[in-house]
Amino acid sequence: MSRYTKQMDDGRAVIYGYDHAIGYFLDVIGIPDEQGETELLIEESSLLTKMSNGKMIELMDLFNLPESQIEQVALDLPI
Repeated sequence: MSRYTKQMDDGRAVIYGYDHAIGYFLDVIGIPDEQGETELLIEESSLLTKMSNGKMIELMDLFNLPESQIEQVALDLPI
């Protein structure tokens, strides 16, 4: 299993990776509110939402994730 986190400049967090049970996954967590609560903005995975590798690549590109990891998804390899 792999799990990476990228903190965005606007305060959102992108959490993504690969797990043998659910495949690729990508979640986006919103900016914490006044009480410190956050909202799950995007929740995608190969198993649970039937996300394709193509959609994973689009999301990774949207959030400027490492090109080497995008290439691994394109080759259907764990990241």
